[in-house]
Amino acid sequence: MNPEDVLVCQVCQSALPHYYLWGVGDLVSTLKVNSLVNQRYLLKRDRTFLDTKPGLVPESPPDLPTFLTAYLHLSAYPLHVPRVYSVMKTPDGDYVTMLESSALAVGVEADTAAGPGHVPELLPTLSSQWKSAPPLRQLSWLWQIAQLWEPFVQEQVAATLLDANLLRVDGSIVRLLALAAGATSAELAGQSTQQPTLIDLGLSWRSLAEKANQAVRAFLERLCEQLERQQLSVEQLCERLSAAIAVCAEGQTVNYDLAVYTDQGPTRKRNEDACYPESGATASVTSQQTTASPQLLIVCDGIGGHQGGDIASKLAIETIRNQLEPLLMTDAPGLSSTALTLAIEEAICAANDEISAQNDQAQRQARDRMGTTLVLALMKGADVYIAHLGDSRAYRISQQNCQQVTLDDDVASRQVRLAGGLYREALTQPGSGSLIQALGMGPSQTLRPTVQRFVMDEDCLFLLCSDGLSDSDRVEQFWPSVLRPLVVGSGSVSAVGQQLVEIANKYNGHDNVTVGLVGVRVALPSERMVPRELATRAQGAETAAVPVTSLPLGKKRSRSQTGLASLASADSATRSPSEDTATTQLMAGADDTDSGRSLTGQTQQFPKSKPSNAASGVLKGGIALLILAGAGGLLYFLLPDLTNRFSAPVASSPSALESLNEEEISSGAASAPVPSPPVDLSKGAYVRIRRASSSAPTSGNTVRNTARNTARNTATATPGISDRDVLPTEGATQILIYPNPEDGSLPNAVPFTIPVGAIAQIVALEPVAAAQWVQLKVCTIPSGNSLAETPVEGSAPVKSTEDAALPLAPGGVSLLSPGNQGWALSRSVEQFAMGAPNLPPDQRGSCES
Repeated sequence: MNPEDVLVCQVCQSALPHYYLWGVGDLVSTLKVNSLVNQRYLLKRDRTFLDTKPGLVPESPPDLPTFLTAYLHLSAYPLHVPRVYSVMKTPDGDYVTMLESSALAVGVEADTAAGPGHVPELLPTLSSQWKSAPPLRQLSWLWQIAQLWEPFVQEQVAATLLDANLLRVDGSIVRLLALAAGATSAELAGQSTQQPTLIDLGLSWRSLAEKANQAVRAFLERLCEQLERQQLSVEQLCERLSAAIAVCAEGQTVNYDLAVYTDQGPTRKRNEDACYPESGATASVTSQQTTASPQLLIVCDGIGGHQGGDIASKLAIETIRNQLEPLLMTDAPGLSSTALTLAIEEAICAANDEISAQNDQAQRQARDRMGTTLVLALMKGADVYIAHLGDSRAYRISQQNCQQVTLDDDVASRQVRLAGGLYREALTQPGSGSLIQALGMGPSQTLRPTVQRFVMDEDCLFLLCSDGLSDSDRVEQFWPSVLRPLVVGSGSVSAVGQQLVEIANKYNGHDNVTVGLVGVRVALPSERMVPRELATRAQGAETAAVPVTSLPLGKKRSRSQTGLASLASADSATRSPSEDTATTQLMAGADDTDSGRSLTGQTQQFPKSKPSNAASGVLKGGIALLILAGAGGLLYFLLPDLTNRFSAPVASSPSALESLNEEEISSGAASAPVPSPPVDLSKGAYVRIRRASSSAPTSGNTVRNTARNTARNTATATPGISDRDVLPTEGATQILIYPNPEDGSLPNAVPFTIPVGAIAQIVALEPVAAAQWVQLKVCTIPSGNSLAETPVEGSAPVKSTEDAALPLAPGGVSLLSPGNQGWALSRSVEQFAMGAPNLPPDQRGSCES
């Protein structure tokens, strides 16, 4: 065993990681310091253990206990929730759980005086730091808790967010020591259990509000009153806090130092990585400058080798820059954090469409498709937005810790999120590092980019990098000696950026490497007063005059309505960006918001005047017509038979589609048609399922927006699908498969769908009523649609042995597995399939005779 105070193995000279873990379990509290658990975990301090055998795979029982499910499901929040490192069962039937990334101040170990053998201390509790925290940080802490409330309620561990001992802070970031005990097996089986409510949250915040900074005290006290009176939903709570943060941050002055570098590496023939700005660029800007003109930093890692990974990475950067260009201009309108987040997501989806279009035009399939991973940082005022897709990473470095703030889109992380195993064990499985999503590999309907917002109220550092640096845990190995000095005030981002490239080439060297650094230094903390009325304004009638540029979080909204083109035309001459951000997020519960209409202009309040007699008559006639129209519409939707008799089954009204298309075409969102092989509808022919064909009158963005919004609203939708909702028409976003042909006289059965990229064979054709139906058999599906297979970096169809339906597709429709059959309308097959005349035998899967 190596001594604890060494950083390199004395036998093999490899880096020696020090994993300090937080122990959970009844046995842990009975142990004495220097006790050894399972001949491996050394107790250094109360519940703080050191793994003395870090080279071995941590322990994991064959059947994971129920209480771990919350940890695994919530692993999507790595910034706040600790990760399960190992689980051991005691002879008494109890469990001992070791948690990594818990609320420990690991960075103290890097102090020269302490040495590498120093045991990290616990981070301070939120309550102990509350009174001395600046107002912006107090708001940020509560906003983070509010963001976590809903997922914690779903996992029945919301009590964690009310436990003062578990709520810890690493500067401006809320960290959790562990999760409170969740539901027992009996409770999960159906027995009732009392879970905390928003009333409890308001009561727990009451003591904090009374001791809050004077600048935010009145606002927080009013917010607590509303929570205790059940006048706020979780969404509204997040909106109020976000609006308060925007007001308070106006007085904050932050200095940003940026640098980015990319290198081919010692073993690669060319560099498939790409970055923006160009390699070697540095910049120093203030929050006031980024408020007027946001700064962008992008890192991409191309996928596809000789097929064009370098082209994909450069194309992604070019497209994202073009999409966000209206936002980066000095005269850009002020956007709320919600609108800005949606704009970043839309830019990422646009980049995906551009790369996919080139792949489709060149008829690249499976592993021949080019693609790229992505991680970007956008600085606007005192906010930093981090977005990512794939396995390029972002880290946040403080004086105490280096935290990975993005979650890799790979098989191992997906297995953990689905409660299929522990992360360290999942990493040992074949294909664990294979990507489950990247730009250019599939349609944007299934793309799920992650965008996070960070409020800058303390000195810290963000590192963006490709896996050329992050592989083999090089960031975790070198951050104390290389990155931490930047946070404490020594060194420059340009010198450290070049040093990181050298480290990657020396200690990894197998890949290209790209690094981007964003140094954050708070020059002037804000003391700006947040008005008490900000907590209640959305409930008053005076909100009719509030300028609106974005909808609140969680409301149903078409993504096309949040595009920068429409936002740029909003009337912002008479208001500042801060006014937009602070006031436009207070519209929860308003009729226009709930109806999903675009509210991108400024709502005007007209003076009231008494109408003339003539005007009164016209007004009465108009009201009568409106009443008749409303009654007719009500009867239309209440009487299904009447609906079916007067209208053909459609997915959405043509007028709505036409207006949406006109808006997107005018903004240049529509893409040019991509030629594809014609569909052969003869028996025995093979087809490849694709996105809606370009012959359909809907634009690419329209299809993407419909599917993505449908997926987002699935959780709140009413179960069951009506005939009008599912039959494939101009507005459909996926091919729909039924058990039997339908003649339209009866409601259709709940349909299935076939994943995009799958191969299917035409088994039979049958005319029913006036429609032609086609029977399809699923041959193979693209990798990544089933846990029984190993996803790859492309979308190669692979054979699956599953008989049951796969997980839900966007919109809540189940996926068909290989070997299953079903019926689709011929026009739907023509719209969502392309010919596969020369299909290789290895792609025929379940259809191979």
